[in-house]
Amino acid sequence: MVEAAQAGMKVATALFLGAAGLDWLRRTKGWSLVMPTRWALRLGWVLLTASLAALGVGAFGSPAAILATIAWGVAGLALFLDLTFAHRLPSWLVGLISGFALVVAAFLSLEGGNRQPWTVLHVAAAILAYCLLVAQALNAGVYLLQHRALVTRQFGGIYSDLDPLVALDRVGSQLLGAAIWMLGLVLTVGAVAWLQGSQASMAKLASAFGTWGLGSLVLLLRRRGRLAGPSFAKASLLLLLPAALALFLALKR
Repeated sequence: MVEAAQAGMKVATALFLGAAGLDWLRRTKGWSLVMPTRWALRLGWVLLTASLAALGVGAFGSPAAILATIAWGVAGLALFLDLTFAHRLPSWLVGLISGFALVVAAFLSLEGGNRQPWTVLHVAAAILAYCLLVAQALNAGVYLLQHRALVTRQFGGIYSDLDPLVALDRVGSQLLGAAIWMLGLVLTVGAVAWLQGSQASMAKLASAFGTWGLGSLVLLLRRRGRLAGPSFAKASLLLLLPAALALFLALKR
């Protein structure tokens, strides 16, 4: 497992530096390389997350661990902003910082250590993800209430205190995107722990993966215009069912 984790970090380093190179070519040559650059960063971050979780590296265990954590944080922040707010940091900068930090960490001999920080990260990310899904469900309920008021031409009263539909729809897309991002982190760390012989059951992983997959599908359809605002809100409410099941199984011992 250690050898596989170290190999994964090498591939992640190559992906980060490759993303920086692709973005440089896009800017200087005008080539259409936006999607390959984004996916190189995304795959690099997933591989880095899995590798660090497998090694059990603490955030501040050593200078090499600090550099690896910085690389993970910079790439993760770029992913979070891209997927939730459609705000993209310069890919060449993210790739260079993350790739260079991992190169230096490799020279400093990054070694495995205590896995407890990643356990804490796993639990915290799961709690945050399900809180985001609940927040999106509440937002969806307000959206449907406001939409019904406009259709039936009911103005004034409580409806005058509700936010506009456009703002509610935008916030809903951002909340669901953030929840999917956090659930992806939960699944990555949990899957590595399960492969290492952890007592986490397949039912827990399957329920979390099902919630992540359904949420990703809903968000993808919305961003591609396949789901109208009311349909997106209803789908967000329905996501509470698999999310509640996943949370119940996660808390069950």
